[in-house]
Amino acid sequence: MSIFEYMATIVAIVLGLAAANFLNKFSKTVIIIDWKPLGWFFSLWCLILLICLLGAFWSFWRVYNGVDEISIWEFILVPFFTVVCFFLSSVFLPIPEEENLKANAGLDFIEARKPFFVTLTVQWSHFTLIPLLIDFKQSSLEIVFGCLMIILSFSGIFLITLRAHKLLLTAWCITFLSQEAVQFAIGTI
Repeated sequence: MSIFEYMATIVAIVLGLAAANFLNKFSKTVIIIDWKPLGWFFSLWCLILLICLLGAFWSFWRVYNGVDEISIWEFILVPFFTVVCFFLSSVFLPIPEEENLKANAGLDFIEARKPFFVTLTVQWSHFTLIPLLIDFKQSSLEIVFGCLMIILSFSGIFLITLRAHKLLLTAWCITFLSQEAVQFAIGTI
């Protein structure tokens, strides 16, 4: 068994648990919430974070596939910390319980948002610092998008209206997808 296969085992297990959490929460939003006022909001958070998770899993393979040796500290600080953040984001994503899902979903989201956005801020700060830790080159545009993701994630801690959070989610998705488009464009050059 190679070191990559050995590392991938625990990374895949933790990411699999996080993906299951996002998919469970997504299914809850589809079945219970009325789509017009709030359903799209909760569902989009689940889907965009699931896409982020899959992107991180894909990049884990690209970065570590050829690695023959890695220290325990690099493993803990880079890939394992990333998957822990995804798992915590999946747990802290403030989707209300089923009995409150229709009546007070927006209010419950606002009241429970802080652990989720703190975790998201830590996660995107980590994504921005990872290239420095593993000596991976990024373009200036990728760095700018990464910093913007940190700012957007951090602002979620302080926003107190559902309307502001809807705008934040829209900006967060556009920024993330733009960052991915830039990385795709750079990868094809």
